[in-house]
Amino acid sequence: MPPLILAAVFASSLDPGRAWSDQEGWEQCPEAILSGVDGSKADAASVRARWNEEWVFFEFICSDKAIISPGRKDGEDHFKLGDVVEVFVGRSGRPDYLEVHATPAGRKTVYAFRDYREAKQAPAGPVVRSGETGDGWRAVIAIPWSSLGGTPGEGTWEFLAGRYDYDTPAARPILSSFPAQTGKPDFHRRSRYARLELQR
Repeated sequence: MPPLILAAVFASSLDPGRAWSDQEGWEQCPEAILSGVDGSKADAASVRARWNEEWVFFEFICSDKAIISPGRKDGEDHFKLGDVVEVFVGRSGRPDYLEVHATPAGRKTVYAFRDYREAKQAPAGPVVRSGETGDGWRAVIAIPWSSLGGTPGEGTWEFLAGRYDYDTPAARPILSSFPAQTGKPDFHRRSRYARLELQR
C-alpha cells in the first residue's frame, strides 16, 4: 500500500515569526486530520505543512475542552504532564530523525534519534509558538533543515504528527495521530509514517 502523503506548500520568505501570524497562508494548505489511536474517540485536531530552503513548518489546530499545560520550562517531558502536539521528521532511508513537542503554553522539547529510539544530542534550532483559541489551541512548529541534517531537495521526507490530549493533570491521555495508528501505538515506528511531499 502506498504511503499517505501530506503536501507541504512552498513559502519562500516565511520565517518562524511570520509563520505564526500568516493565518491566510495556512488556510491555503492541505490539511490532514489526526485520528484517535485504534479508532478511539479523540477531540478534533489537524496538521498542515509549509516549507522553504531554510525551514519546514507545521501548524496544529486542536479542539480542546480542557487545556492542561503545567510544564514550566522547555525540555521537560511535557507529554507526561499535559497536552502536547508533536511531529517526527526524518529523511526516508536515513536512520536519523527528530521529535519536536509543543504545548499550549508555548513550551517545547526536542528529541533526536538515530535508528529506533536510539537517543542522540538534540539540536537547538527548532522554534515553537502556541496559544489558545476560542475552542482549543493552536501551535506552529518550525524546524530548520540544518537540524534535520540536510537540505530539503535531497531525497524524500517522512513524518508523523501526534497528539497527547489530557482532560486533567496526571490522567491518562487520549492519543491521536496522522497517519492513524491501529493496535499498540508506536510513534517511533517509521514504517508507519506518512510522506511529506515538498511542493513548489
